Amino acid sequence: MTISPLKVNLKIRIINTKSNLKKVPFINKVYRYLKQENRFNSINSASLSKLSNEELLSLMRHESHRIEKTIYNNILEKKYLVYKRKWDKLTIIYRILTERSFPDNEPTLVWSKKIYSAFSNLDNKFIKPNSLPCQEFKPLEVGKFAQFARSRRSVRVWSDNQPEQNVLLKIAHNMVNAARWAPTSGNRQPWRFAVLTSKEDKELLKGIKEEHCTSAPLLIFVGMDTRVYGSLGKKERSVYIDAGAATMQMVLAAHQAGLGVCWNHFADDLVQSRASNRKIYANFTEKLGIPNYVTPVAIVAVGIPAFIPPEPARMDIENLVIY
Repeated sequence: MTISPLKVNLKIRIINTKSNLKKVPFINKVYRYLKQENRFNSINSASLSKLSNEELLSLMRHESHRIEKTIYNNILEKKYLVYKRKWDKLTIIYRILTERSFPDNEPTLVWSKKIYSAFSNLDNKFIKPNSLPCQEFKPLEVGKFAQFARSRRSVRVWSDNQPEQNVLLKIAHNMVNAARWAPTSGNRQPWRFAVLTSKEDKELLKGIKEEHCTSAPLLIFVGMDTRVYGSLGKKERSVYIDAGAATMQMVLAAHQAGLGVCWNHFADDLVQSRASNRKIYANFTEKLGIPNYVTPVAIVAVGIPAFIPPEPARMDIENLVIY
């Protein structure tokens, strides 16, 4: 589908050549949009300028993602004015980032600009050139993966023989790499991680987390940048969905390498449950430089296991599916 940037103006000219008063409401709607466009831009320019680079980039990814989705949902022509405003917002974001000398080779900025420049013909200029062929249909692989997932255990006892710190850091890097390819709502990519390998850093969690955390060879703190949420007010829960998806990809990546992993609850309800927890967490974030806008979600403990715990029972599938 091709949408010309001049489509709105062309419609106005065509309609103005006809004495068809039934179309006046449409003209008024478009006219109001065009009249308010400068006001819209100035207001948003002022408010957007107050945002940090991280917030601007997250908003940029969100709006770019929503523009891209219009092709998959076949709604760009129907809601052209709505998405043209998003395109306008991207214009302002790019300008602000340029004024701040932000690197123009940042990967998500490069991706966003591809969508931006293809806006008049997204399908042919962005979607088709950048899409991949479908994979071969292999239905048996689903069962194989289910068996792999079944073999995972939450490990809490660690072997005396563990990798060197440089190996642990490489493992952590690859786990975070797996996490960043998890889906997020609106492509906001809000995950923030802290990698702990030193005894001093891990012992900051004493009193708030169990011994299997503080004794684990590697810990990865999972937090979420709450500044990029809020479109649904305080009821927005996708922050936890996004965190869970990323955390599970880390867990399975480590499991595939033969490591033991335990995903530990570390969200606000635990941190705020008593005064001692709040004090420990405040010290933990201060020492590790974790900003207050990053909300905690999980601590992932990783290492070579001393043994694999027994398989826990699971409910029957028939009891899990709603018929």
